[in-house]
Amino acid sequence: MLLPGGRLVESPGGACFVVERVFPVHYRHGNDTLADLLATDPGQGVRYALDNRINGHDFRDFLFLDTETTGLAGAGALAFMVGVAFFEPHVSLVAGNTVSGDVLVVRQYFLRDHGDEPAMLQQLDELIEGKGGLITFNGRSFDVPLLDNRYLLNRRRGRLPELPHIDLLQPARRLYRARLGSCALGALEHNLLGLQRTQEDVPGWMIPSLYNNYLRTGDARELARVFYHNEIDMLSMVTLAARIFRHLATSQCDAALDQISLGRWQADLGLHAEAEITLRGAMNDDAPLEVYYQALQRLAAMYKKERRADAVIAWQQMASISDGDVSAHVELAKHYEWQASDIPAAILWTRRALDLIDRLPLTPNTRLARSELTHRLARLESKKR
Repeated sequence: MLLPGGRLVESPGGACFVVERVFPVHYRHGNDTLADLLATDPGQGVRYALDNRINGHDFRDFLFLDTETTGLAGAGALAFMVGVAFFEPHVSLVAGNTVSGDVLVVRQYFLRDHGDEPAMLQQLDELIEGKGGLITFNGRSFDVPLLDNRYLLNRRRGRLPELPHIDLLQPARRLYRARLGSCALGALEHNLLGLQRTQEDVPGWMIPSLYNNYLRTGDARELARVFYHNEIDMLSMVTLAARIFRHLATSQCDAALDQISLGRWQADLGLHAEAEITLRGAMNDDAPLEVYYQALQRLAAMYKKERRADAVIAWQQMASISDGDVSAHVELAKHYEWQASDIPAAILWTRRALDLIDRLPLTPNTRLARSELTHRLARLESKKR
């Protein structure tokens, strides 16, 4: 036996080593449970342009997928492990009563050597056949093209690119990058999901060399760390998907900066009514001044695009709390000059901008801003005469 808990699964194309674990949906992974995902609707992703084909599906229809490979790219890169996870019904006997529910199955297909690949691809095909969609993390750019190429090299038709596909990396970046910076899965686990991996884990960059060592020596002991790494990746995708889709469904994020990111995303998609509610939700009494200012910025930009008078109010609020940014002052000067035809008011806001610039350290940017404001003031003064 290669590793404890695994089995060799035979198929017409050969044999493939498979490890499978079953998790109850109340299993807690970091701060969340696996069941949290089943309380959300994949269709919420349609409004956010994730994939129109996911509408009408349930997360029980989806297959989570993550690969471990011999390299990062190129025709020679091989997926020596394909991890999948999926929900399925489960019936158990509790105190003499039959109880039905769901469990999450985590299954890992592993190549003992390269000759096992046709069997693995065939078994993966059989599993895909009953699934309505795919969930990955960066799979659109990496896992799916890599596996599709392996199907091609084995003279098989790969179905993965045809499936409705939610790649969690894109919404994670839209929601969390402004606050967290890195949106690597490990960073999201630590900073968002409340998960700390154990010493059983292995850094991703080491995984190809561990597999190559196994092929050379036949010693599989270090591969237990790769199986652990892949399993945690898939469990984290489940709870990350739950977190993302809860935020999309409710327009409520757990952090004010994430709330602003969601509002910006909604505004970019033309969901202006939702964006306004979301951004105003970030401007609560506990919000730091910087966050409050950023929310006002986003609201003002949206109001300006819609030609709404609310933009003036937002710019005035921004100007009243700004200690280093004159963009709101400039917008007000433009508004009063060109829209309201109120030259004295335009002069007033230009002078206030100059006063603020003069209190800032002298830098190339402040020097340029002062030059532009001085030019604007002279032009406005000539209009007044």
